[in-house]
Amino acid sequence: MQKNTFQSKNFEINGIQIPEFKLESGNVLRIYIPNFNHENDSLGFDLTIELIKRFQKEKADLPWAKNYQQNTFLAFFNPLTVNKYLINVMKINKVNAKKIIEELKLSPDKKYEHLSFNNKKALAIKALFEKNDTILLDYHGVSVMGIGFLEKIVNAEIIKGKSAIAFDNLQFAHKKEPYENIKPIKISPIKAT
Repeated sequence: MQKNTFQSKNFEINGIQIPEFKLESGNVLRIYIPNFNHENDSLGFDLTIELIKRFQKEKADLPWAKNYQQNTFLAFFNPLTVNKYLINVMKINKVNAKKIIEELKLSPDKKYEHLSFNNKKALAIKALFEKNDTILLDYHGVSVMGIGFLEKIVNAEIIKGKSAIAFDNLQFAHKKEPYENIKPIKISPIKAT
């Protein structure tokens, strides 16, 4: 039996109507956000951040898998490696850090700053799923090739009974989602009257 992990009532934010939804374990709720509203004001990633903040306010233990930004001064003198990122930043134990690194086929000693955007995102996703049943993630800035890579990583966790709310650009919405456990919500701007 699926467990309800997050629920949100219908609300409006920045002229955008967000429908009521229930996220159940073993599913990804994929919210597709338009880049612009009817007045051509930018939405996209800005609206994603506002929604993430709102959802985290409703459920405090809902972490966001975002790419880590190390202080450039510290990075110069003490470069962060993949292994250090998982253990020191994400607080993953050594055994699970090794498992994540092997699953993603990364070198533990590779400098974090030299990883691709997609590999940084994959590390954040895997680390958060290691410690949480439900996470928030976004596909903004991910390349076309990278989407499939990340969807596969997320799906491997979802079939274990975990869940996620994912945000993506509306213009990249799939006609048919690549996995049955992805429930899409396509957001459209409300026309001004």
